[in-house]
Amino acid sequence: MHVSLGLSTVVLLFCGKFQPLGTVANHILPAQSAFSSRVVKRNEDLRHQVLGELNEFRAKFADAAQVSNMNELTYDLELEKVASQYNSCHLDRDTWKRLEHNEMNYYLYKKQLENDFVEHAAFHRNDTEELKKLFGNEDLFVAALQPNVSKVGCYHFPSLCVHKIWSRAAIFTDVKRSTVRGLCVFGPK
Repeated sequence: MHVSLGLSTVVLLFCGKFQPLGTVANHILPAQSAFSSRVVKRNEDLRHQVLGELNEFRAKFADAAQVSNMNELTYDLELEKVASQYNSCHLDRDTWKRLEHNEMNYYLYKKQLENDFVEHAAFHRNDTEELKKLFGNEDLFVAALQPNVSKVGCYHFPSLCVHKIWSRAAIFTDVKRSTVRGLCVFGPK
């Protein structure tokens, strides 16, 4: 009798530790919780970092080019969702055209390119025509430096990419290729 009572207790304890097949436990293991909170924290840190970098770039350009109405950006999760649709730095032609047609966008290039642009703008601050030449249809910075935009959402690529820099940029930089960390979309349109 003692043996069967002991065996029953062991079986009950053993069964309580496992879920029947086809069911999912409704609790999160501590390791899963720590992992997901690290991912959320990393995403929040990236958002905060890119927002700070973009606002700094916009402020430096506004000062250099004497733009008095440059809005400060706020981060927008809806625009981040839009940016995440363009989740590759090597978009096919149709996707690229759709992006260019529908969204004010900016690739996150290396800082040297932005700094060279601001330096050139400061040097030509009194030459309106020279400054206008910097902004064309295929300009690197036109979306990021629109004074009236106030929101941004960005998608960070899983790995860095490298882009060739358009030839017209040679007037302000020696950079021929740049790493690209992600893509940002600005609003409102």
